[in-house]
Amino acid sequence: MDRNKLMERGRLLLSPLIKILSRVPPNILTFTGFLIVVLSSVFIAFEKFRTGGLILIAGTILDAIDGEIARRNKKVTRFGAFLDSTLDRYADFLIFFGIAIAGRESILAPISIIALLGSYATSYARARADSFDIMIKEGLFTRVERTVIVIIGLLAGHNYIIYFMIVLAIGTNITAIQRIALAYKRMKDGGD
Repeated sequence: MDRNKLMERGRLLLSPLIKILSRVPPNILTFTGFLIVVLSSVFIAFEKFRTGGLILIAGTILDAIDGEIARRNKKVTRFGAFLDSTLDRYADFLIFFGIAIAGRESILAPISIIALLGSYATSYARARADSFDIMIKEGLFTRVERTVIVIIGLLAGHNYIIYFMIVLAIGTNITAIQRIALAYKRMKDGGD
């Protein structure tokens, strides 16, 4: 199943929640989802991985529906998109930093930092290409995949989180390189 079909099925599953929350301003949902991620990160930092993972699911759901509610209610704004993207970067940092703090006496800490670097480079490559009017959404480890892998790793617990973080450390950086290559190909002047 391709990514678009999977996302459409996710929207269908979330449609009852979207109806319930449709009267809440989208930016409030965005900020509330971010606060839930902050709470998740605190649990993660204190090595409560499964609890942090469950809380992260709630924050991720709000992050997934805020834009859908904005579109349905015709309340899409440039500031809303900007706020969502900016808080996503903060959320990424807090999650990976929480994992690094939890693993500060092991290899988990530097692996988490490398995964964070790749995550930021992937997002930055998309944003920077967009500033040149080049749309790059492709990639092996987009934010959706990264979030799913982090959640599964957290739910798997202490003994397995390192393996998921290794996958992210490698995958996010490959995705950043993949997006750089795509930007190069799509720029008419050869990438200068």
